[in-house]
Amino acid sequence: MSAHNSPGHRPRPVVRITAALAILVSTTTSACLNGDSEKPAVARPAPPPPPPTRALTEAEVKGVLTRFAARSNLLHRTLDRRTAATAYTGSSLQMELAKYRVFKANRVRFQQARYGAIVGATPKFSAHPKWFFAAMTDRGTRPAVRDIVVFVQDKPGGPWLAAYTPLATKPVSGPLVPGIDVADVPDVVPPGDPSLAMPPVQVSAALADVINQGGRSPHLRAFAVPAWAKTKRTSLMSDRKTFRSLGWRGEASYSASQAPVYAVRTKSGGALVWTAVELKEDFRRAGGGRGVTWKHSTWGDLFKPFTGRSSMKKAITTVERIEVLAYVPPRGRGKVRFLANRWAPIAITGN
Repeated sequence: MSAHNSPGHRPRPVVRITAALAILVSTTTSACLNGDSEKPAVARPAPPPPPPTRALTEAEVKGVLTRFAARSNLLHRTLDRRTAATAYTGSSLQMELAKYRVFKANRVRFQQARYGAIVGATPKFSAHPKWFFAAMTDRGTRPAVRDIVVFVQDKPGGPWLAAYTPLATKPVSGPLVPGIDVADVPDVVPPGDPSLAMPPVQVSAALADVINQGGRSPHLRAFAVPAWAKTKRTSLMSDRKTFRSLGWRGEASYSASQAPVYAVRTKSGGALVWTAVELKEDFRRAGGGRGVTWKHSTWGDLFKPFTGRSSMKKAITTVERIEVLAYVPPRGRGKVRFLANRWAPIAITGN
């Protein structure tokens, strides 16, 4: 199996925080019967939803980020899977847990993050869940890198946890990308927003199809396909060929992840969209085929941390995830572009 290229060893959180959202909660109407059972029920108008209020003060945002920086660095030193949920949730938690397993087994170390100045903004909400995003630059690396992190709070008083941590290697200062900007309190974009070049909820499925089919995909023209996606396409084709040549039979393809999609409006009328795609490879040895191994260029043996053995002789199933941050322009005003991504294997079984 070919090794898949990925960003660096660790999630490296990032500088600027441009925050996100406004959510409206719909309420139901209630009806009651008056004393006379012969009379029809009278619907009472539902009370209006509470007005959106500021979710976090600037000082509170800085507190969330300071806590995350300290907690994530501690977890990256200890690789303690039992306490990972004190800093991460959702997609990022699954990816962190898998990396801790691999790094501990292969004696790989995370590089500790060193963050620069943080700029933040606070959205308004009427109810939970609440979320914001932060661009956090790690000056501890050369060159510096930036994580575009989504932080989520599920309930009142609950912790703010990192749900997405895609990594951007350029640019690492100023706006996320020249020409793309977000208001201090941007609107949340509906999942099926028809005003965009592609609704946020469709981005991951369309991207998966482009990687699977290449030039045959009907979605290809909608994307400015980045180099890493082309590499994933090449690796996918190589894996299929390698398994066949070794006498194995099965399937390998990308699909949309079930992780939640987050999207906010940009000043251009477009959207920043956090989503993910997953690669599943499921193969069985046929006849006298040979065993297979999988070693990453920097992380080492990827089979043994999950299965206890380095070579699979009979069967293998792997699931890899790529988190992405995409810019989706308004309809008719350009192609979907990818600003950040992060990769990790999240599940491996076999014998």
